[in-house]
Amino acid sequence: MSEKYHEDQRAFERHPIDFAVDVNAGGDQAEEFCDKTLLKNISGGGVCFCTQQPELYCAGQHIALKVHLPGTDELEPSMECQARVVWIHHTDSLDDEACKHALIGVCLDGFMSFESHHFQDRGNSA
Repeated sequence: MSEKYHEDQRAFERHPIDFAVDVNAGGDQAEEFCDKTLLKNISGGGVCFCTQQPELYCAGQHIALKVHLPGTDELEPSMECQARVVWIHHTDSLDDEACKHALIGVCLDGFMSFESHHFQDRGNSA
């Protein structure tokens, strides 16, 4: 299937984005992993991210995503959700080193939840 045909079949418009994301094995995985990588785009139903480790993924696989949002010195916000791998596109010809091996497309299994971690001023402990 050509990429153009695939894009015509999407229910949601995709928006470019370059946030860091941690991808972890879902609950049904026998082998655990954590892939720290970058999102390439996001839509109402899913996301696409790069990987240098495409061998970790297969269609239908359940994974957990933690998308790191821009933060401040006091706050480290993120969005977390469960997802399912829908497609894998090998991209050895791309110049982008982060996407040298593959793009992974996933659909979200429910809503993303907002998480935040507050940093404590370590120099002012009592």
